[in-house]
Amino acid sequence: MRIDNMVKIVNLAVILLIFLYMEISLAAGLKLTESGNKLCLSCHDEDSFEKKYVHFPIESDCTICHNPHASKYQFLLSERAYTLCYSCHSKEEKKFSQSAYVHTIVGQGECTGCHKPHASDNKFLLASTGEELCYSCHQQEARDFKTGTIHFPVEAGECLSCHDPHASAAKGQLLNSLQQLCFTCHDQQDEAYKEAHKRYPVGKSNCLGCHTPHASVVKGDHLTDGLFLTYIHAPFGEKLCDDCHVSSDSPEPLKLIAKETEFCYICHSDIEDEVNSKVHVHLPVKDGHCADCHAPHASPAEHLLLAPGKDLCAKCHADLMPKLTATYAHEPVAQGLCAECHLPHSSDDESLLLNDSIALCVSCHETQGKFTHPVGQRAINPNTKKPMTCVSCHDAHGSEYEAILLKDGQRDLCIQCHQPPTTASKK
Repeated sequence: MRIDNMVKIVNLAVILLIFLYMEISLAAGLKLTESGNKLCLSCHDEDSFEKKYVHFPIESDCTICHNPHASKYQFLLSERAYTLCYSCHSKEEKKFSQSAYVHTIVGQGECTGCHKPHASDNKFLLASTGEELCYSCHQQEARDFKTGTIHFPVEAGECLSCHDPHASAAKGQLLNSLQQLCFTCHDQQDEAYKEAHKRYPVGKSNCLGCHTPHASVVKGDHLTDGLFLTYIHAPFGEKLCDDCHVSSDSPEPLKLIAKETEFCYICHSDIEDEVNSKVHVHLPVKDGHCADCHAPHASPAEHLLLAPGKDLCAKCHADLMPKLTATYAHEPVAQGLCAECHLPHSSDDESLLLNDSIALCVSCHETQGKFTHPVGQRAINPNTKKPMTCVSCHDAHGSEYEAILLKDGQRDLCIQCHQPPTTASKK
């Protein structure tokens, strides 16, 4: 038994020695013809690396990033691109992961979207510089920021004067808080600044409540110079600040002279008449909070809305927003056109509809009630004891069921009203 074990051990040792010999012989036979990057550059165009700034692996060893034989990643990378970048740039990875606002391309790990991996004539190995690089992705901004009154850093292509290209603690990847950033250039003690703001202490206000930081095209004849938002409230445009605020030299200069609705209705009496003539009033209007929806000074949206369309409604009606992307979304809802069906201030309908629900639906769906399930007084819902309406079966916003039904239309929806006969009734 011992002899057998000894034979096995000897055989194993012989096999290991043979493998070791083969490995040594193979290594000797596969000696590289060149050392370091010279071998790589004998095939790969060296001219493309002859730039002002060269990534350090190019000067030392290509295999820091590339596998010389095979890889599951494009360009024979030894790891995912961003993993390779962060293997050296670990401080940057930590900063980005701890920042509240991260540039989309950074969050996607697309470092080479802005940086060249080998060499560049631009500092930080950037693919291009200034606005040219930013506008390669932000193409709509490239068009929008070329007309009207243009903020001087934008006109000079100095996006990084205000924005961090990677990540930041401030919204919009700003380098600092909005006020601190604005006042690095705009001196609050300057007489021209004070006079432009009618000597009101606006330093702690939101500058973007009146101004745009990039380029301005104002609708109308008011304040065309000053980077103002597109739509301007008439009293603000005419610099009649004391129409709404107490005097700038009073102890509380930004205080309103009266409650919102009291002085809003001085000019907007038609809205007051509309509200008073309807049964149901939108809650912000009822509470007298016009500024919950409308900007008091200037706005990028028509009617001085704080945000366009669905973005404004989403502030309060966040629960309805998933309906916009439901498998079967009502077309106006999918487009964010809330005002196609709802009135913003008041209505005789509980849901603030433009008309009663049946008439509203029929305004688009002309055959409703003629060749489909009956609605109205001739069809009473047995569950509510009220007339059937379109929304008795359909979700007005969106649904996971075809035809935006509340339930599966094959059976589950129907039996809500049409109960199948019991065994007793069959007999």
